[in-house]
Amino acid sequence: MTKQIAPIRQATENENVKTLPIAKTAETAAEDKKATVLATIEKFKPNPPTAIERINRIPQFEALSKRFSLLQEKSNELKMFDAGNDKTNAKIIFKNSQGFEFDIRNSNVIEKLKEAAFKELNILLLEAENEVLTFEM
Repeated sequence: MTKQIAPIRQATENENVKTLPIAKTAETAAEDKKATVLATIEKFKPNPPTAIERINRIPQFEALSKRFSLLQEKSNELKMFDAGNDKTNAKIIFKNSQGFEFDIRNSNVIEKLKEAAFKELNILLLEAENEVLTFEM
């Protein structure tokens, strides 16, 4: 037994016809994506600062540059301490604001403190340098 297939008939204007969504072509999809990206970029596009805003940022830049210079100076002092350390007569003194002092003469402890100071100072120096380099007037 063979089944007969009913012929396809065209819908008349009065009938409600459901249509299947047609897939967008690659070209329109790319155009839509491009438009979306451009809209996003435009949304986050920075506005250039005014002359007054730039002038008002000068004290902030001066503070950043002063911080960087101070850290650079401390880094040089630590390098000088390291260069002049003979490992036998070195001494590190901790002193608080009330005048209490704590001194260390053990060369192993001094070496560990010095390494920690170098590491932390380098991190701070890199952060300060990055802030100065990326600062926008």
